[in-house]
Amino acid sequence: MFNTLRMSLKIDINYAINSFIYTLKKAPIFKDLFVDNSIYKNKVLKTFIRVLSLILSTLRIIVFKALYIFVIYIIAYYINKNNRLDTFIHIYFLLAILGIYINNKLLSTSTKKYFSIILFNMDAKKYLKSDLFLSTVPSLVVNFLVLLLITNIQVAITLSVLSLTCRIIGEAINIWFYKKYKSLIINNLVAYWIIILSILGLCLLPIIHINISYFAVLITTTVFVIISIIAYRYLNKVNDYKLIYKKLNTINKVMSNESERSYNRQSVVEVRNKDILINNDKLKNKKGYDLFNTIFFERHKEILLRSAKNFAYVLGLITIGCIIVIYCDHTSGKLMNEYILTRLSWAVIIMYFINRGAILTQAMFYNCDHAMLTFNFYKEPKVILNLFKKRLITITKINLIPGLVMAIGVILVLFLSGGTTNIINYITIPVFIISLSIFFSVHYLVIYYLLQPYNKYMKIKSITYTIVISLTYIVSYLLTKVVTSALIFSILGVLLTGLYVVIALFLVYKLAPLTFRIR
Repeated sequence: MFNTLRMSLKIDINYAINSFIYTLKKAPIFKDLFVDNSIYKNKVLKTFIRVLSLILSTLRIIVFKALYIFVIYIIAYYINKNNRLDTFIHIYFLLAILGIYINNKLLSTSTKKYFSIILFNMDAKKYLKSDLFLSTVPSLVVNFLVLLLITNIQVAITLSVLSLTCRIIGEAINIWFYKKYKSLIINNLVAYWIIILSILGLCLLPIIHINISYFAVLITTTVFVIISIIAYRYLNKVNDYKLIYKKLNTINKVMSNESERSYNRQSVVEVRNKDILINNDKLKNKKGYDLFNTIFFERHKEILLRSAKNFAYVLGLITIGCIIVIYCDHTSGKLMNEYILTRLSWAVIIMYFINRGAILTQAMFYNCDHAMLTFNFYKEPKVILNLFKKRLITITKINLIPGLVMAIGVILVLFLSGGTTNIINYITIPVFIISLSIFFSVHYLVIYYLLQPYNKYMKIKSITYTIVISLTYIVSYLLTKVVTSALIFSILGVLLTGLYVVIALFLVYKLAPLTFRIR
């Protein structure tokens, strides 16, 4: 097993090295420096990346595990300050049980598994053992050390062992389920959400002073140790593990679609047969690019409007909920009023999440541009710019659906919770929220045209695009920390949005004919 583990790590590290070098070559700063493949032979660079990869992998395990445990502790602290340890044990125990269902990795698809088992013909059963060892033992150690910081040694040992046993039991159940029903247990979406919501609901029981005692957790852990031994023996008896991997790790899924996540990305924007009916009345008196754009959006209307409408419904329900709270509890109403007038910056991050710009550009590429960009006429400046204008108008209209609902909702809550002494707020706040909707519509479409990140499999191949998207989130999040007058923030927001839109549109007109191409 340990020889298989060593080979598995070697494959993983070398894959990481070559992927990093490839990304480095494609980065705008370095692509002119590395014009040939000699960089792949640089031993100093490869050694540096190897060490860095090991350090980052270790840090990732530590950071994510520590963050997970500390978030549970903070939640327990706010639910019940006086009995936070018991509340922490209660929540941790339930989430560990949930892990039996959702934290199964042995049957997950990945490039590494494809290389190891199918391409390099490693023994699948030995690989299973090494993969399980690599994902559980370091986690067990980190779990124990982090838990020791906030609990006592007895609790730390119990909860660490509980997590380990739940993982082994979950893997065995998942493989048994697949062998019997030829499907992963997590694919049943109805059961998935019922189980998740039920357990999350049970996690809130300490609010009404109901806790699962440590003694009950200890007894359960002891029973789970016995069950996990049986489960591990079952995993050792799996003889057709390679056949299972071949079915799950097809080259199309792993190499072309970068595992199931990319496949799911495509399914989000895939046209369904029932969605392609076009109302011919919408095509009357239209010609050229306007006709082309209208046909595209009519064919994809359900895809593009579905999530925008859903967010609008959710925002409407939240508004109704806030109004009910205001009438039932005047203190909460005052807090809402104060929050809107001093923390309007939160509208930025909310609009970031509800804006459909990213999905819309994916739909454009997957269902239109990835094919059309193979034709030279489609790359002509006139075609690109005309389509850009039509698309921008349509995307803005779609994103204004939840934007308008949010703007109206905020004003209603502000008015009913006590209003504002400055009547101008009733104008600037909704205008600011609508301008945010326009900003993100422009932003996603502009970076799509300037950085066109996708290859034909919808895999993002532009590191610059990834950086810009990440910076968009970081800036949106940092703005939530701003505490200032809603009037000042909204006026500045509208002005900056207007300036950004002008600059962004200018860049598209100048650069898009050069940058909008298939990767």
